[in-house]
Amino acid sequence: MIRLATAIDRARWNGYLERSPTASVYHRWEWGEIFESTYHSRSFPLMAFYEGRVRGVLPLTRLVGPTGRTSLVSVPYFGHGGALADDDATWRCLLDAAHALRDELRADHVELRHAHPVPAQTLPTRHGKVLMHLDLSPGEDAILKAIGPKARADIRRPEKEGMRVEIGGAELLPEFHRVYAHVMRDLGSPCHGPAVFAAMLRAMPDRTFVAVLRYQGVAIGGAILVGMGDVLEIPCAGTLHDFARLRGNMLLYWSVIREAIRRGYRTFSFGRSSEDSGTFTFKKNWGAVAVPLPYHYLLPKGATLPESAGQSPVLTAVSDAWKRLPVGLTRVVGPHLVRRLP
Repeated sequence: MIRLATAIDRARWNGYLERSPTASVYHRWEWGEIFESTYHSRSFPLMAFYEGRVRGVLPLTRLVGPTGRTSLVSVPYFGHGGALADDDATWRCLLDAAHALRDELRADHVELRHAHPVPAQTLPTRHGKVLMHLDLSPGEDAILKAIGPKARADIRRPEKEGMRVEIGGAELLPEFHRVYAHVMRDLGSPCHGPAVFAAMLRAMPDRTFVAVLRYQGVAIGGAILVGMGDVLEIPCAGTLHDFARLRGNMLLYWSVIREAIRRGYRTFSFGRSSEDSGTFTFKKNWGAVAVPLPYHYLLPKGATLPESAGQSPVLTAVSDAWKRLPVGLTRVVGPHLVRRLP
């Protein structure tokens, strides 16, 4: 039986994730509540049962794009999700239910971001995205040795310049968000509002923490992190471009990697990247390895893959214009735009 889960299913949903070897923190029930409360993006969590036992889950979020077109995404904004199932039959049933839900909601497509192996089935697929995972099990000394002398020097340099990283919670959010919004403006992308990050800390206080990089007492970098099981994820991070020559980003990432080890995580996920991009190379230089992140689509009969952001000349032009806006304006307008982007 496949049905939409409700709030009373929360414990059973998250309990299923705890015993699923391929579940990620982005599958957790809390994300649906976070997206609904902050962006009013309605969630449609599909749950599979057999003989009264949970056998699979598929978290879907309904997005209304800038042009008014509707899609269902698992999971939008930060990460990846897709269908989790105990067996091939349950997986197919979840996809059938997602197809039916797409028809019912008249959505253009369903996008499933599978960072884990799925049963062999012909689905329209877009490749090009990967997750970058760093194995933390060797420990700090071995990781430092593996990254080489140049990277080690790049970590020490900001420390010699007086930079420091503080790890904490909600008290660091204002500093983090000021830096994050500036970084996103420089990249030509709208920023998430502080309400989203505050909701993460409230909903998952034992899983979420904030890091802030300071130079001469002023925040110039930051990151927000969330974990489950053996894996720590970093949904958002960045440092101000004006201080790039001091290599503060290296100290920031090394600090959160050390914190991940201290907290008992065995894998640090640098997040998704386009293959052979600059961020891909940065993560690879830390020793991270690429994990495929195919986007699978459920489409109406005869439909083709939706246009990606990189294929849209309109979005490219908007991105270029965004870089010229005042940061204060992008902090106000950004959250209203980003909630419409997957």
